[in-house]
Amino acid sequence: MHNSNKPNLDELPTSAQLIKSTIIAAIAAVVILVTIVLPSEYGIDPTGIGKAVGLAEMGEIKVQLAEEAEADRLLELQNTGTIEEQSNLGGGFFSFFSGPPMLKPRSPNGQINIA
Repeated sequence: MHNSNKPNLDELPTSAQLIKSTIIAAIAAVVILVTIVLPSEYGIDPTGIGKAVGLAEMGEIKVQLAEEAEADRLLELQNTGTIEEQSNLGGGFFSFFSGPPMLKPRSPNGQINIA
C-alpha cells in the first residue's frame, strides 16, 4: 500500500498550472457541449457544425420521438385513467431487482389517486 515514493515539491504542478489546466478543461467542455451534445441530444445547433456532421438530424429525431411518446402517454391517460409509471433506470438492468412497473390510477388532471 505504501510502496510508492513521495514526490518532491519540484515535481508537483504549481497553483498557476492547475488554474490554467482547469480553465482549458472548462473551455473544452463548453466546446464539446455546444458542438456535439446540444445538436445530438436536443436538436439545438448554434454553430452549424452539428448539421454538417449529421448530429443535428439525430437530435431532431430524438426530440420528435420524445414528443410522440408524451402524446402517447397523454392519450393512454385520457383513455384508461391509468398510466404506467417507470423511471429511466427501471426499464433497464435495475428492473430485474425492482420487478415490473406498477399501474397507478390517475385523476383526469394527471395526479395520482391515493386510496
